[in-house]
Amino acid sequence: MKRELPRHAGNFLASYAQDARRRWTREDRAEQQAFVHHRLCGRRWADWSTETAALALLQPGLVPAALAQGHEPDVVLLAGPLVELIDPLELFRAAADHLAPGGVLVGIVPCLRDNSPESDLFARLTAEAFWPYFVAEELLELLREAGFTPNPDCKFVPIPQFQHAALRRELAFPGFGEVLGRLQAEGYDAHEVGWGELRLAASLDPSAE
Repeated sequence: MKRELPRHAGNFLASYAQDARRRWTREDRAEQQAFVHHRLCGRRWADWSTETAALALLQPGLVPAALAQGHEPDVVLLAGPLVELIDPLELFRAAADHLAPGGVLVGIVPCLRDNSPESDLFARLTAEAFWPYFVAEELLELLREAGFTPNPDCKFVPIPQFQHAALRRELAFPGFGEVLGRLQAEGYDAHEVGWGELRLAASLDPSAE
């Protein structure tokens, strides 16, 4: 039985590749690649960052066949649409189940910096409209709950380009612009939403294997 898709997930997936060029600057993407590259180099890794991976993981029965890739990887890469559409604890646990002993989770996860009034309202509005977003510290706690130890180089990075693109209605997926418009209509400054991403690296605890 298939998992029920989040509201508007199909539109989000169809728009993702186009919108990614607007949501992140070239500098953002270069920094992401640098963060990820040396953590993958020379290791067996599973790529869970593509639209194909998102579609597979949205149907739990397809996970082993579509993503296991015939071996237990040393690293699972989490990025792309998957990390926005699936509950993070469920996703972290799925990665833990597929990693080799001593494996590492590496990811780029859009999130919020803190629980400021603007960020809190944004989180509530997105949860009502399509799916929730989390504060970076909440994601780190969920990593620990899933059996990972976050590495010291995990960091939150602000991505102000996101608000600029959404407010200018430059994104094919309209949900973000609509939410930020509602936020402004309630008297908040959309540019004060603490939007960004958690660049994470976390080791699987031996006791969790």
